[in-house]
Amino acid sequence: MKIILLFLIYSVCGTLLHFTFKLSKNNIVVGIFSAINESVWEHIKILLTPIFIISFITFVINSNYNFFILLIELVGAISLIILFYEIKTAIFKNKYGIINIISFYITCLLISFLHFALQDVEVSKIGNGLSFIVVIIIFAMYLTFSIFPLKHSYFKDPITGTYGINEYVNKSV
Repeated sequence: MKIILLFLIYSVCGTLLHFTFKLSKNNIVVGIFSAINESVWEHIKILLTPIFIISFITFVINSNYNFFILLIELVGAISLIILFYEIKTAIFKNKYGIINIISFYITCLLISFLHFALQDVEVSKIGNGLSFIVVIIIFAMYLTFSIFPLKHSYFKDPITGTYGINEYVNKSV
């Protein structure tokens, strides 16, 4: 039951975050946390956002927080979305966008399962501390890549050919 609840939180939040940037009339602050285009990165981001939110709430409630679990969830989410994208692209090229949507929900379910499967994993203080440092690095990248995206295909909007918020806003004006 917990897995389904977490899956619903991740999938509903992610779905809503797919539309919030345009609904906010291209507000840059909203764009940092929600999808600004159809790039692979933006689909990763709409899952990372609810993972970070739930993790922050859990951290505030639980003083003995396991950052290793969060790290595995983040790396798992990023890896699965990229893996599904690469498999889809290899088989179908750029056709069938519905597969991207289905793979997002499958990733939400797998990450929800992973979250609870790892609950009993004990990590040393050093391991937890190192996990925290890597989580902070991932969070910094998460905050940065929409404004300063890498010039890589994962960050390029396949519809407009733009990268990041600045190019998107400039192209749509």
